[in-house]
Amino acid sequence: MELNTVKDALRNRNFIVQYNPGTLESSCTCKLFERRGVPCRHILWIYLGNGLDKIPESSFAKRWTKDALRDIKSNHKGCVGMGDVDIIDKKQIEMKKLWSEVHETMGVLIGREKEHVEDLCKLIKEFREKLLPSVPPMTKHQEFEELLGCATNNEITILPPKISKNKGSGKRMLSNKAKVVACASKPKRMCNNCKQMAHHDKRNSPNPFVERPPQNVDDEEEEEEEDEEEEEEENEDDELED
Repeated sequence: MELNTVKDALRNRNFIVQYNPGTLESSCTCKLFERRGVPCRHILWIYLGNGLDKIPESSFAKRWTKDALRDIKSNHKGCVGMGDVDIIDKKQIEMKKLWSEVHETMGVLIGREKEHVEDLCKLIKEFREKLLPSVPPMTKHQEFEELLGCATNNEITILPPKISKNKGSGKRMLSNKAKVVACASKPKRMCNNCKQMAHHDKRNSPNPFVERPPQNVDDEEEEEEEDEEEEEEENEDDELED
């Protein structure tokens, strides 16, 4: 394995190219081959320096060649790509070979006579009719099991959690209309400001404050007691609403 340093004047950087004279394999730190599948100019410069007059096949990804679709690998569910080498099931391998033969046959039939296509369709139909009596149709459940590669468990041990009520749940905000209806259902009381039976008191009276002539001390004490009683009644009503 040879290590070569190539200076790129356009990018003003140095790149290291690994080159194996025996296998003609090479790699560059610019990683162009890994991204696009074609050799970079740094690798081509090493090829020229070693006197190669032809680019090795290992320097091109197979997707850029004419034989990209010749060895396509597929299963009975459809195409699964080029690098599916982890499948150990022999049936799956034979199905891949069958699909490869089908692709090659379809490529040969292009441009041939109509009779050849009809003969192939007739053979496939006869073979399918021969298999249908011996192979029962798969259910949806069996198709999922075959796709996943394991049998499903009918016994369910994980159940959804129970719904628990948190603190304060079930209490909702009252709308303006509901507040008006609740206020109208309350008994009216005497307002010390406007001296009328209403749903308000002196603190939230809609009428302006009325100044009264000075009263005796006894009258002021009675008025304070009435205000305290009104406040207690309001607090009791609020507690009942809550």
